[in-house]
Amino acid sequence: MAAFEQITIVKSGDNSYFDQTIATLVNHVDPTTRFKIVMAQELNSDSIDPGTQNLLVALGQSAVEAIKGFNAGANSINAYLTFEQYNNLEIDHQATVLLDQPLHRYLAFCKLMLGVESIGLIEASEAKLKPGEVKTLDEFSLTVNRYQVNPANKLLPVLRDLLQHNDSLLMLPQQSIYNRNTVKGVLLTSYRSRKPVVSYSPAHVKSGAVASIFSSPVDIGRHLAILINKGLQNEPGTGATFQFARFYSITTNSRVAGALGINLPTEQNLRSKLDKLAQ
Repeated sequence: MAAFEQITIVKSGDNSYFDQTIATLVNHVDPTTRFKIVMAQELNSDSIDPGTQNLLVALGQSAVEAIKGFNAGANSINAYLTFEQYNNLEIDHQATVLLDQPLHRYLAFCKLMLGVESIGLIEASEAKLKPGEVKTLDEFSLTVNRYQVNPANKLLPVLRDLLQHNDSLLMLPQQSIYNRNTVKGVLLTSYRSRKPVVSYSPAHVKSGAVASIFSSPVDIGRHLAILINKGLQNEPGTGATFQFARFYSITTNSRVAGALGINLPTEQNLRSKLDKLAQ
């Protein structure tokens, strides 16, 4: 990615999450850098200053689609996308900061948080563990069992099978599985089975998950700033590929943990151990 003179940030909507990310990003980038902020639906040729080398930063799926429609080959970095969305959008030529944590971090978090021996995952398609993920399982003496949901395998029957044969459920950021129509049922069914749920969303913790590890707006802003600063200096590391979340936050539900008889470790202890894992 070549050095650029202006950063145009394209927002999918007007919300506090995007605003926090933008504020963090701006605070961590060279103060002489010029920024321009536009809404996805307002992106057009007037949004880009002529005669300058621009970098477009897309926040959210609508912004990514707007840039794709405006200029599919634009110099851009995307954020606020899950890996599932990234695959569906077919933007593998653009740098993307994912909302997903690397799977080895999710797995280690579950083990350190809950002390479980087995974790169940529900996915839309079959996937194989990568070497780093296998290493994490070996290091923590952890077993992962993966279940698929498709038209023939409905979610709740698959979930009940998972809960019967595993110590906990790990919810991964897959909108096709976990959405406003299904999350309540998943959390309620798991709670009634007295099996803890670890999620990718802090909102789920408020609704009954025992814990979540996720990237906050500030975390995302910090990660984006690293890529932008490398681009400003013509350094490698901003190429066209996806990157899992580099920074993370933790939240827990002590009430649910207490009801399930779980003694939660402190966040400081969790972080010190998680940060030692390979990124």
